[in-house]
Amino acid sequence: MDWSVITAICAAAAAAVMGWRLRRLKKDVWEFADSLEQNLDAVIRGQEPEEIQGMDDSLLGKVNEKLHRVNHILEKKDQETQQNKEQIKELISDISHQTKTPLANQKIYLEILKSRQLPRDIMEIVDKLDHQTDKLDFLFKSMVKMSRLETGVIQIRKENEDLTETIGRAVSAIVPAAEAKEIRLSVSVENHSAPAESKGKLITPHDGKWTEEAVYNLLDNSVKYTEKGGSIEIFMAKREIFTEIHVRDTGKGIALERQAQIFTRFYREPEVHGQEGVGIGLYLARKIAELQDGYIQVRSKPGKGSDFCIYLPNH
Repeated sequence: MDWSVITAICAAAAAAVMGWRLRRLKKDVWEFADSLEQNLDAVIRGQEPEEIQGMDDSLLGKVNEKLHRVNHILEKKDQETQQNKEQIKELISDISHQTKTPLANQKIYLEILKSRQLPRDIMEIVDKLDHQTDKLDFLFKSMVKMSRLETGVIQIRKENEDLTETIGRAVSAIVPAAEAKEIRLSVSVENHSAPAESKGKLITPHDGKWTEEAVYNLLDNSVKYTEKGGSIEIFMAKREIFTEIHVRDTGKGIALERQAQIFTRFYREPEVHGQEGVGIGLYLARKIAELQDGYIQVRSKPGKGSDFCIYLPNH
């Protein structure tokens, strides 16, 4: 037989073998990737990865064994997290209970003192003490709310309700403080997609209690930092994806470099330390918006007022 023919046959056989090996390798790679993806999805869902029988020494078997170990570590971490949450929950409840009684007693004693005919200088001290007691009470309540939200003790329950009613309750609560500073309040609603009989309403999924808390905190912040005779506008609008809740004021405004910091815990701008507040309100508003799958933004310039906006998803 001619050597050229033999060489051609050998080359063809070698090519066939290489082709078969390549197809086999490709198949193995696809099977490995598919199995790895399934096991990773199982770990993400908190489930056990699939057992691979008879493949302990293979790459897939080794990867699978590692995934099992990772899953066990994650389960242990999750258990520890739950235990920590329970401990924090008990601690918060204990702090709330332990501080409620002495603060209530302190207020009673202060009311008794204020009802007495005391010298003027003593009465001024009593009034200051009463004010500080109210401030301490507010601080404890705010910290308890913050801790409960952070640890998941309080669950957000969204329902399809009229947002204007929720905002109305927040506005009613801030009216006394606004009137004391002669600040004008206005409320407007935009909802072009609503039927005629529902004009003025905004039916959107939200937690009424906590959304009211978030908006009240924004209003309280605006009243504090808006000069006497200023104005605050509450504007609501239903868009295609989100419903917007704007709180616009004519206050002092916020410098651009500080606008991210104002939503952190206990942050207070340097020039407002003389004002009432503990730096929790805006943090709580942001946290409440995030727990409803929304977010909060601020647009502001120094001396030009601020526009705080909460975005809540429509679905």
